[in-house]
Amino acid sequence: MDFCLICNPIAGRGAALAALELTKERLEKEGRSFVVKMSDYPGHAVELAREASGEGHGCIVALGGDGTVREVALPLAHSDAVLALVPCGTGNDFARALAIPSKPEAALEILTGGRDQRIDTGLANETAFINVSGFGFDVDVLDAAEMYKKKGLGGKLAYWRGILHSLGHLKLRRTEINADGQALTRNVMIMAAGNGTHFGGGMRITPQAEPADGLLDVCIVHDISKLRVLSMLPRLQKGTHITSKYVTYLKAREITAVCEPCSRAQVDGEVIEQTPVVFRVAPQSLTVRVAK
Repeated sequence: MDFCLICNPIAGRGAALAALELTKERLEKEGRSFVVKMSDYPGHAVELAREASGEGHGCIVALGGDGTVREVALPLAHSDAVLALVPCGTGNDFARALAIPSKPEAALEILTGGRDQRIDTGLANETAFINVSGFGFDVDVLDAAEMYKKKGLGGKLAYWRGILHSLGHLKLRRTEINADGQALTRNVMIMAAGNGTHFGGGMRITPQAEPADGLLDVCIVHDISKLRVLSMLPRLQKGTHITSKYVTYLKAREITAVCEPCSRAQVDGEVIEQTPVVFRVAPQSLTVRVAK
């Protein structure tokens, strides 16, 4: 099987380029054939992955962060091509869900010696995602983080400043939810539908999610004060928040949410249209390379 390496050269502030050299050395040492394609602008990796799939490359490797992984993954869904990850971004959240190590040397062991597994993807309305989609506080944080990035702060620092900013402007949205026929009403701070387990650079928002179980895990944080949110943040890092009385956690194939006031939604950290939103699972729609 030959490989197509799709690299985002600015990912990880040089980490992706270093990982690319390690990957090339490893494949050359093992006598594997490969080609390299460099992603030059947002959305370019989508084009490159579609091109690589059309060229018949069996294993298409994303070298970058979560944004690069998503761009490479989406054109490969519902195809026979295999997605492999060499994580080298800031968060590497989807790699965590697949138990792919963040150290390139360890990830390369899986690349050349792992097994291929079919996993699910998700849809938020008609926009596909591979990891986590949601609305509410997380979108407020993304908007605020973007503001701080424009002021010169780095990725993780901008994200945490975005959290503090959004806490100061906390909104609870009255939300009507239907999950596989189960009706709920909550004053929602954040609602996340997870195919993967982590988002935001390591927060275990849907810690029980299994990417191959044909279900989305839904985490709803609701009816909570600013002070309680501060105490919730460490639990979000550990994944222990799901036992809190301020959290409703469930699994479903399809979830509809209508909230007031409206919120924009996000898919894998990319902001899309406003609610209402329908989250749906697309079972067994993507093949990934994982550890044996």
